[in-house]
Parts: sequence; C-alpha cells; structure tokens
Amino acid sequence: MTVLSHTHPLVVQLENDLLPRFRAALPRITAGAPQVLASVFAFSSGTASTFEEYHFGISCLRDGVPDDQPEEVALLVSASGLDSGAQLSAQVLWGQPSGKVEAHATLPAADVDGLLGALPALLAALQAAAQRGRPEL
Repeated sequence: MTVLSHTHPLVVQLENDLLPRFRAALPRITAGAPQVLASVFAFSSGTASTFEEYHFGISCLRDGVPDDQPEEVALLVSASGLDSGAQLSAQVLWGQPSGKVEAHATLPAADVDGLLGALPALLAALQAAAQRGRPEL
C-alpha cells in the first residue's frame, strides 16, 4: 500500500492497474533509448486540505539537452474531479519549452477500461518519442 491508496476508489484502482504496467514497460523503453533515464511516478495535487487530482506516469529524461529543447517526455495519466464526476485524461507530452502532445486518449468520464485499452498505443508513442529524442516536427 502506498501513500495514494488511502484515497478515492478510482485512485486505488488506477494505482493497482497502472503502476505495475508502467514498471513493466521501463525495460523496453530504456532498451530502445539507452540515453534516457526512465522512471515511474505517482503524485497528488491540490490544496493542503484536499487533493483534487492524482497523476500517474512514466518520465523519460535526457541529459545534455540544449536549453531550447525539452529534456523530458512523459506519459501522464490524470484523475480529476474526484469529488464530483471523476474524469480521466491520458497523454504523451514533451516538457518545456515544447509542451507538444505526441499522443492522447479520449476517455469518457472515469473509463478505466478505455484507458487500459489505450495504454499500449500510449506506451508505444512514449517509447518512439524517447528513441527519437525530440518532438515530432
């Protein structure tokens, strides 16, 4: 049990479904992009008294990147609106200064099955972006 698992049932389900899949994907990502430091993350955001959003993902960092290029590409899954009609979003995106979205999944409400169905394509997009080392033009 982690820090996040004491919260909303959707967060517990995401934690249990996503984090093992993300950890299992790390060797494939780093094998295809050995210059990348890949890691799994999970965190909450909101006020001190309530957490409004939870985020899960894989971060791929590159070293020695010029200042005008993003050093990170990540797969980010977010759960928001937990107190009233939870929503899920999932995307592969580059850090600043790019902010470019490589891929995303359109998910109605808190559709965990839809998210899990979209996950292979999102992981493939993350791996391709990490191998390429820069946003697509």
